[in-house]
Amino acid sequence: MMKLGSSIVSQGNRSEVVIYGYVRNAAGQGIPNALVQIWEPDETGNYDLQKHDPSVMDLRGCFHADSDGCYYLRGVCPLGYMIPMDGPVGDMIRAQKRHGYRPAHIHFVIGAPGYRELVTALYIGGDEHIDSDTVFGVSESLITSVNKNDPSSPFPNLPSIRYDFHLAKASTKDHSGRVGADPSQITRKESPSATA
Repeated sequence: MMKLGSSIVSQGNRSEVVIYGYVRNAAGQGIPNALVQIWEPDETGNYDLQKHDPSVMDLRGCFHADSDGCYYLRGVCPLGYMIPMDGPVGDMIRAQKRHGYRPAHIHFVIGAPGYRELVTALYIGGDEHIDSDTVFGVSESLITSVNKNDPSSPFPNLPSIRYDFHLAKASTKDHSGRVGADPSQITRKESPSATA
C-alpha cells in the first residue's frame, strides 16, 4: 500500500501528472478508505510486467482514499500504444482492416467493503485513436483531460487529471462485491449417500 500523494513512477524520466478525485457512493458521499488500484504503460507503451523483472513495479500502485473518500497520487500522462499484433489476435485485427492501436489510458480497480468493485480505465481526450480504440473500451463518460492549471489540485504546480468514481452497493450483504468469480461463494455439493 502506498501513501496518498506518492508517485507510482520508479523508472524513466517522463514528467509527472497528478491523478486525483473522490470515490463516492450513489448518493454522492465520499467512501472512506476505498481501495484505489492503478496501473499505466510507460513512454514506450509497455507495462512493467512486459519489460522488467516482475518483482520490480513501475507505474502501478495501491492507495487507500482518505476519510472523505479523496484519493491523489502522482503518475505520468499516458501514451497510446499498439497491441501485440503477432498470432491470431493480429490476424483478426488485420482481417477486419483495423489499426491495432489503443488510445492513451490509465487502468483502475476501485473497491470498498459493501460496494461492487469497479474495473475501468480513463482515456485522455485528444488522442488520435480515441474514436477507434481497437478493443472498443472508450465511452464518452470515461474521457478526461489533463489540466495544466488546476488550483484545486493537491499539487497545483503539476498538470492534473481529476476524476470522481462512483461505486454501487453490493447486491446482497454476503456478496463480496468483487468482479469475477468469488471463491468464498462456491460450495461443493455433497454426493447423495448410498442406501442399503
